[in-house]
Amino acid sequence: MKLVYCEKKLIEGRNKIFISAGLAKVIDKKAEYSKYKAFDKKYYHDLVEKCIKEHGFLTRKDVNELLWNKLPDWMTDKQKKIKINHLLSELRMNNVITNIGNDYNSKWIRKN
Repeated sequence: MKLVYCEKKLIEGRNKIFISAGLAKVIDKKAEYSKYKAFDKKYYHDLVEKCIKEHGFLTRKDVNELLWNKLPDWMTDKQKKIKINHLLSELRMNNVITNIGNDYNSKWIRKN
């Protein structure tokens, strides 16, 4: 049954299934669709980079406040925390940002 819906492009997703953008337009659920659809990684990275550039540094609390409500509604709090960890790790591993604090009192800055 799921295969039929996928072939007709009525649903999207891998782990979490939700209605497609096309179907959302037809049944007037565009806002609902957008709440469930995640932005691409670059969007989140750009937000963090821009905020650090504007303010000099971000704490983990700042990063959480910046990204939390922008992550998809279907994610649990635990999943959101893990996603933010991964986003920060990717920026760190790509030498974009560095943590000059510690695990309990992080202070993320741009890497020179």
